[in-house]
Amino acid sequence: MASTKERIIEAALTLVGERGLSDVTMIDVARSAGIARQTLYNHYPDIDSIVADAMNQHNEASIGQLRAAVAVVESAADKITQLVLHIAQVSAHAGHDMDLDQSLAPEHRAALTQFTDAIDEVIADAIAAGQADGSFRLDLDPTIDTTLVRHTLTGVSKLIADSPEDAANIAAAGTRTILSGLTSR
Repeated sequence: MASTKERIIEAALTLVGERGLSDVTMIDVARSAGIARQTLYNHYPDIDSIVADAMNQHNEASIGQLRAAVAVVESAADKITQLVLHIAQVSAHAGHDMDLDQSLAPEHRAALTQFTDAIDEVIADAIAAGQADGSFRLDLDPTIDTTLVRHTLTGVSKLIADSPEDAANIAAAGTRTILSGLTSR
């Protein structure tokens, strides 16, 4: 039996997926979770808080999986490939892209930077390793290029969330695009 918080989160995410964040009310969530409104308010003050909590839980698990995925490969290019595949898998499985948090209130978005920070860390480490071993271009700026690669990953994520049946092709194209910008010529 799922806990009350788990039922609330599942109900809220299902409703947000069906209707969008702006069309879901606390009453809708309480009904869908099969709980009283007061019980819902005992756990969360608003919809954004529910979604932020769900995203934090999701992000913590995803960060662990991401770190495990890049730990099993050695080359910088393979780390980037693993990163793209991880983002593809998460986007295809979850049915949403990396920018879901953009719909949340600013105070909730600020608390969700851990996933972006973890992705940036993997990208920056891969760029540094690739530059050190000569496989990546020496003219890359770690700060700028990390951000550009992350934004490309966001595009990959959006495409896969919209077309999960084409995830493998999108991931391959994303990997090719990113590596072509990083690789020494």
